[in-house]
Amino acid sequence: MKTEEHDSEWYLQDPRTRKWMVQCTACNRWGCRHDAPPKFHGRAQLERHIGEMKLDERGICCQCREAGAGLPDIYR
Repeated sequence: MKTEEHDSEWYLQDPRTRKWMVQCTACNRWGCRHDAPPKFHGRAQLERHIGEMKLDERGICCQCREAGAGLPDIYR
């Protein structure tokens, strides 16, 4: 079904989208790289279904960084 929602595993199967995906080391959520080019195969779908994610130098997303109290000491 073309309108079916896809999870991150589905996008990881396609090398055209997989290279633009990142994973937070703290929460393990997947997202679309914030620095991905404006046009590539699947960008619109990635942004709609998974969302954009910016990681810091430790590989932690903004949401986990803001909620830092719940992170293990190695991520602080």
